[in-house]
Amino acid sequence: MIEPPQSLRILYLEDSAADAELTRRELLRSVKDASVDIAPTVATALARLATAATSFDVVLCDLSLPDGSGMEVLEAVRTRELPLAVVILTSSGDQDAAVAALRAGADDYLVKQGDYREHLAQTLQAALARFLAAQARKGRCLRVLYAEHNPFDADLTRIHFSRHASHVRLEIVPSGEQVLERLPTGSGAPPACDVVLLDYQLPGANALSIAKSIRDERGLDLPVVLVTSQGSEESVATALRLGVADYVVKRDGYLAALPAVLERAHQQAELARSEAALQTTSARLQHLLAASPVVLYALRAVKDGARLRFVPEWVSDNVQRVFAYPPEACLQPGWWRNNVHPEDKEQAELDADRLVAEGSLTHEYRFLDGTGEVRWVRDEMRVLIGPDGAPTEVVGSWSDLTRLKKSEADLEHLAHHDPLTGLPNRLLLQSSLQRALERAAHHATGAALFVLNVDQFKTVNESLGHTLGDELLRAVARRFHERLRPEDMLARLGGDEFAVVIEPLDDPVQAETLGRRLLDALEQPFLLSDGHETYVRASIGIGIYPDDGRDVAELLRQADTAMHRAKEQGGHQLAFYTSTFNAHAVERLELEVAMRRGLERGEYELHYQPKVDLTSGLVTGAEALLRWRHPSQGLVPPGSFIAAAERSGLIVPIGAYVIDEACRQMAAWREAGLRDLGVAVNVSARQFAQGDLEELVRGSLERHGVEPGRLELELTESMLMEAPERAIERLAALKRAGVRLSLDDFGTGYSSLGYLSRFPVDHLKIDRGFVEGVATEPNAAAIATSVIALAHRMGLRVVAEGVETEAQLAYLRRHGCDEMQGYYFSPPLRADDFAALIREGRTLATPEPAESSRTLLLVDDEPNILSAVRRCLRSEPYRILNARNASEGLALLASNEIQVILCDQRMPGMSGTEFFGRVKALHPDTVRIVLSGYTELETIIQAINAGAIYKFLTKPWDDEQLRAQIRDAFRYHEAVVRPRGGAA
Repeated sequence: MIEPPQSLRILYLEDSAADAELTRRELLRSVKDASVDIAPTVATALARLATAATSFDVVLCDLSLPDGSGMEVLEAVRTRELPLAVVILTSSGDQDAAVAALRAGADDYLVKQGDYREHLAQTLQAALARFLAAQARKGRCLRVLYAEHNPFDADLTRIHFSRHASHVRLEIVPSGEQVLERLPTGSGAPPACDVVLLDYQLPGANALSIAKSIRDERGLDLPVVLVTSQGSEESVATALRLGVADYVVKRDGYLAALPAVLERAHQQAELARSEAALQTTSARLQHLLAASPVVLYALRAVKDGARLRFVPEWVSDNVQRVFAYPPEACLQPGWWRNNVHPEDKEQAELDADRLVAEGSLTHEYRFLDGTGEVRWVRDEMRVLIGPDGAPTEVVGSWSDLTRLKKSEADLEHLAHHDPLTGLPNRLLLQSSLQRALERAAHHATGAALFVLNVDQFKTVNESLGHTLGDELLRAVARRFHERLRPEDMLARLGGDEFAVVIEPLDDPVQAETLGRRLLDALEQPFLLSDGHETYVRASIGIGIYPDDGRDVAELLRQADTAMHRAKEQGGHQLAFYTSTFNAHAVERLELEVAMRRGLERGEYELHYQPKVDLTSGLVTGAEALLRWRHPSQGLVPPGSFIAAAERSGLIVPIGAYVIDEACRQMAAWREAGLRDLGVAVNVSARQFAQGDLEELVRGSLERHGVEPGRLELELTESMLMEAPERAIERLAALKRAGVRLSLDDFGTGYSSLGYLSRFPVDHLKIDRGFVEGVATEPNAAAIATSVIALAHRMGLRVVAEGVETEAQLAYLRRHGCDEMQGYYFSPPLRADDFAALIREGRTLATPEPAESSRTLLLVDDEPNILSAVRRCLRSEPYRILNARNASEGLALLASNEIQVILCDQRMPGMSGTEFFGRVKALHPDTVRIVLSGYTELETIIQAINAGAIYKFLTKPWDDEQLRAQIRDAFRYHEAVVRPRGGAA
């Protein structure tokens, strides 16, 4: 059915004023926004077309006019190629004239007899639609690949098409073999033509074998047309059985018919493709609807006197699964009203009364499902309007909100509570503390705020893992809660930090007593679920209201300051904010004196952490790391004194010692016969800002006879960005001294690419914070790989620091990182131990080539499932790796070339879809398949739509189907994923 246009502009040739007026009125009544311009003569019509042809859509011509015929107007329209449809009006019995008009290019005709005016609007609209469709077809280029061995026929066809069918683009080849060379070998790639035209008598492979190859061997749906001069009826029938779209016999005039045959073959092929796509889409929609939690329905509008009511007409079959009602029950009169919850019925009906007036409605109410259970539903309805402006139907969707409604209380709880421990979070703490302070002010009492931090929890977390670390935090929270009074409030601020509100507080001694009890709660070890026994300590800072603060923000700030003071004093103690800082000042002064004395007495030493080339595995150099060997405290870690050295300015002479000692040690190694190795030293911000750094470096190099290129200075990104223009000058001066420069902790600062391109550095170092999560955290991996790519584009080498696991190493190596340093290869070593490592020729192992080019990773926490899958695939030529959980899977992915992953959906800690979401970011060039039950279908579909999953298989599986799906996955990887280097 042709939809009427929004407007129709008509030029009407009619010399009878009465006929013209009657026709005009009928057209204005039948067509919305129509306009009719009447021309009484041919001359008038031609004049209007000459000046305003684009003002019309259709020309309606009476054949007989005082000064000529409507055929003259038709000829003028078609000769000038005006974009107008033409309809001819003829008298009764004038069929010959109508046929002549159609041959001359008219789009339709209408005979003036009976009630012809009632059909006129529909005729004009149909004629315009046909004209526009024909124009669109002429505007499209039809690409034809023509195999013709006869040069005469080929030239004749080319000349004819250029003159009479210019929209057809011919490519002529002399044989069927060349046709096949120009076509894709499979259905994946688009062909370079729309139709294949084959001469029946081709040399070599004949037209029928070429058509069969196109259809059967290559699976292409290109239409094939034959031209034949000698083919028998049997040959033509064979061709049609092979799927040939049409054929043309080389008789006189066959070239005139050939363009239409080619266009018809192309249109039929496109129609077949559209129908196939429509069937596929329809099937998919049926499957999605069957799995959808949303029920669709339609209501038909029925007139009930002056009142309009809606009766059920259709409901989707999934209503049985979602709401436990058979579809036929839902179509019974009164079904909906009878099952609305009694308390919601009145309001639901009032809402429904607004539907017609507003055109749509969304409301929520309770409903009794087929089992009698109360469900919350969201009902979304829209009114459909007919051509006469009256409602004809209502379409709607019905969604189950029960789980959402039930979770609203949980969401409210989560908004104000920590999900790990269940304790109030910072938001609820601030609200409760505000009320506590208001009560204390009203009753003239005191209150206290504790901020508690678990000492060195990061170390515990790194050694035990995040899962056990979270378990430990929950256990700590339980012990704290057990030692508090019922009226006290315990909250988690985040990470390893807690808070306690004490109110009322009569005496600060109460706060100290309670604080000691909290510290005592940690004296006993914690026994974790994996059998580990561990100890933790805490530092507590205490702020007292009103002495230390009179509002929430101030009291939090003061308690936090006191907590940090307790940490600085060694941890596992409490500190009041009101305590003076004298003791701390004395300690800081003593530390500075000890550091200065240590420099004079030679208590500082350098340890050397090897840097290793990831391609060769050879040690390329070392980073010199400062250590302080205190006479009474032993080896002091740098974190205990470097910050104090920065504050006091001692970092400058200490930095000079580091540069000179590194040069001295390089010279000593050379004298001992070790191969030349470079050493990198860290330069502090204060030392970099000093004006004599270049002279200091030159002096050390010359004093010890070290080649400048063997010394590398490591500078941090944030240091250079404090004054970037000045930094560029200093860096250029250091480069003139011949040393190498490295940008340390790259990615943690805020340098722009413009400045980075101007910094004359040789190396970029990826910060250990990104390296730590490079094999498991998509964000860290994205930053690390981006740094590597950026550095290589700029001609820089990349060093990853803090590499501690094989997975981190493998991931960095696979993504092109040049060098590494970290505990995976070696901790920082004393100079003699480093020399021994070099003498013994210790290297980093390089990866062995994979046993098979097809590697499959199985991830499942159930050993019997892993065994069953391996048994199923034992006849397949795959290298199969097993992982019992997501963490093991990520480690194997970082260390191996894996093409296909099969993962169970239900696993502890991380589901299959969550795992694949992470794998998609870290290893996009993998094909990911999930094993799942039907109950998890919604989550699976979401993951498929997000591109995290290639496909899913259900449990239990069919062995042959599983083998076929795995084979298809490897073929898909080889045909699609690997060539494009993108995500499956």
